[in-house]
Amino acid sequence: MNEPSTMELPDGRTLAYAEYGDPAGTPVFAFHGVIGSRLMWSLCDDAAAERGIRLVAPDRPGFGASEFQRDRRLLDWPTDVCALADSLGVDRFGVTGFSGGGPHAMACAHAVPERVRGVSLVSTVTPPETRDRADPFNEAVLSATRFVPGFSQAAFASSAWLADNAWPQFRTALKVGSPPEDRAVFDGPAGETLFADGAEAFRNGSRGPAHDLPLVGDDWGFDARGCPHEVDLWHGRADATVGPDLARTFGDLLPAADLYLGDGAHYSTYVDNRGAILDAAAG
Repeated sequence: MNEPSTMELPDGRTLAYAEYGDPAGTPVFAFHGVIGSRLMWSLCDDAAAERGIRLVAPDRPGFGASEFQRDRRLLDWPTDVCALADSLGVDRFGVTGFSGGGPHAMACAHAVPERVRGVSLVSTVTPPETRDRADPFNEAVLSATRFVPGFSQAAFASSAWLADNAWPQFRTALKVGSPPEDRAVFDGPAGETLFADGAEAFRNGSRGPAHDLPLVGDDWGFDARGCPHEVDLWHGRADATVGPDLARTFGDLLPAADLYLGDGAHYSTYVDNRGAILDAAAG
């Protein structure tokens, strides 16, 4: 596994990131899921290079090699992204987010719209205004991460231990309960990258994911209905993590959105649509 590049943020924290694609291309910043890291975007290396896209994939605070940030809010993320962009000599950039990375991409579109070129979201977590269409069990778990003290930390502690101590069991844990479309991805050429991506989320323990899940499940701190950019959404009808009804409701809520609803699931929708997702973010 290649070690990431790092930078020191203005507050002294370390932010880690990787770059893929064309180093001289159109910049797109890509944000991973709640169990993920910069590594998932290595699957877009060839697609980005073919399209002349410079893909920059940071680890959020507490994930991978990025230092944890206490009391982080969703709207703190654009500050880190802009600091990284400035350090790389990038003025305007596209944003794309997978799953829990989606709200982080939306935060950038809200906070620094003048710097954002395009917005594309895949298998994204949707805002609280849409949650009446959520699966009741998934919504109950998400609520518990917000309101039950220590629940989120405990929920991810076992995953962190498995990632560090029991690799076969960690792989099994990521696959268990997945629909056939995602199991096929885990068993295919992209599988090893996705397993490594999930493990990298826990490089420094479970604090990053434990903080991230309730963050994206709570009030985002801004109204997505005011998004100044058109948003392209990719979602799968077989997605058991974020159901397609949520994606439809989110698309209807946005002032300008195109929803591409396919037959895939959570991870397979990302893997099968990588090129189009990058095109939309590049603007």
